[in-house]
Amino acid sequence: MPDLLTAKQLAEYLQLSPRSIYRLLERGLLPATKIGGQWRFRKTDIDQWIDVNASKLPEELNPLRAGPASPYPDVSELLDPANALIRVRAGDRDSAVRSFVQQLRFPEPVDQDLLVERILERERLCSTAVPEGVALLHTPRNRPRLLRAHDLVALGRLERPLDFGALDGRLTDTVALVLARDERHHLGLLAKMARLFREPALVQGLRSVADARDAIDLVRRTEELVFLPAPMAAR
Repeated sequence: MPDLLTAKQLAEYLQLSPRSIYRLLERGLLPATKIGGQWRFRKTDIDQWIDVNASKLPEELNPLRAGPASPYPDVSELLDPANALIRVRAGDRDSAVRSFVQQLRFPEPVDQDLLVERILERERLCSTAVPEGVALLHTPRNRPRLLRAHDLVALGRLERPLDFGALDGRLTDTVALVLARDERHHLGLLAKMARLFREPALVQGLRSVADARDAIDLVRRTEELVFLPAPMAAR
């Protein structure tokens, strides 16, 4: 994909309608420039914009939204039992991230020190902590992917709540990690995770489940409730 995008290319990249792109422009929310009277968007600027601002946008204009038609894998399918309920030592934010990463089972070789560095770089850009007491850890979108052929999702429970910089000041006691093989999977999986963790039953349940299999089952049931059409979810 080129670094300089047209409005149509940007709509495809963000999986928004062209009308949504122009509505964001009208509100002055998108980084853009005019070239020859036409709007153009630098992909590297858009990636940083998503990291910092997407969680604050209304649902209908938000690239971090997910629905039943999402083409990306189910979160529960990506959860290796070894990564589904990691107990994370809690010193401070940085040491907790390192403890979390060091306990992960990866589907392919990964430079763990570089991964920790990238996650903390993303946290310094803008905290990924959300009001529910969860930090949705990931690496900056404008950096190369650290997994080449796989997607990974992991969940961890902190030994004690820590300050991850949530806007509402709430402490974080649960961490989730999204690593994807490419930018589209990164955006799609992050959208799914952001939507799932708005479900109080999932957040509360992860604080009380006894083992990894129960955690995966809880995520699977929440996905069915949130993403499947109502008649299927009711089965």
